[in-house]
Amino acid sequence: MKITETTIPVDLDRYLAANYGGDITSTASYVERGAVLVTPHSLTGLRTLRPALHAKIAALETGSRLRSRLDALALYLDETAAERATLSPAIREAAFALLYFLKGFDRIPDSVPEIGLLDDALVVQVVFQRHEAALRGHWLRRRRPWQMEN
Repeated sequence: MKITETTIPVDLDRYLAANYGGDITSTASYVERGAVLVTPHSLTGLRTLRPALHAKIAALETGSRLRSRLDALALYLDETAAERATLSPAIREAAFALLYFLKGFDRIPDSVPEIGLLDDALVVQVVFQRHEAALRGHWLRRRRPWQMEN
């Protein structure tokens, strides 16, 4: 399924498609600015895109750090986004990371051998570093072991 304005807001789609460089000093700033654009409509769109997201995640090497983290973010969103009236920064940034991974216009195209997923991994790493307490707490409340290392 293709990402369109019916699945995510136009502003977020433009931000994901743009190659920002000049005014963004870090990946953390990029994630933070992008997460501001995540709305409840974005989460609804992401749920619609779930089959495409699962397929892209499934194509990653089994047991890879990126795959396990993307699976964790997807599960976190599935379990928390519907429960909450407001979108926490952790939910917004997790959704942004998943949309960034799914979106075809990366800073480094996924098709580049050896390094194509590096930018995706950096975005996911930032989300894990910034929201480890929320993610770990979510896992523990559901009596699941937290096995993600920073």
